[in-house]
Amino acid sequence: MRVSLNLIKKYIDLPSEITSKQIAYDLTLRTVEVEAVENTAEKYNNIVVGKILEVRKHPNADLLRVCIVDIGEEEPVQIVCGGSNLYEGEYVVVSLPGAMVVWHGEGEPVEIKKTKMRGESSYGMICGAEEVYLDSFFPPKTETEIVDLQGIDCYPGQNISELIGMDDT
Repeated sequence: MRVSLNLIKKYIDLPSEITSKQIAYDLTLRTVEVEAVENTAEKYNNIVVGKILEVRKHPNADLLRVCIVDIGEEEPVQIVCGGSNLYEGEYVVVSLPGAMVVWHGEGEPVEIKKTKMRGESSYGMICGAEEVYLDSFFPPKTETEIVDLQGIDCYPGQNISELIGMDDT
């Protein structure tokens, strides 16, 4: 059986300094055996909400676009993307350097890094649902469609795990 730490916190006033490992240890000693502690937010590290401020054609590639994206930092960043449904003002899912994504939803996860794509700098990746474990939340209509968060209460820089309620242990 899986038990949500957020649910436990609704009923028990836990000390702020207690770790999930300590809770598992205490539960094992006093009541039931805890086999594992799983942080559901872990796979969403460095995956945040971004707001597209500008979209322009890539100068060296017909199917790519250069986007200026607000990721909740002091300055917006430039990201090169091949998504088919990009528009200014759109809220999207952005994998920042260090995030692990499944490229086009296939194969093993790869780490996102700052890079250049056909001569243009790209700080991260604007993602499709299957690339960041969100296809059950946002089923894509086409392979090149990125997650459009229109109509969802969110803000630039917000971690996706918090947005979808997966910020739990």
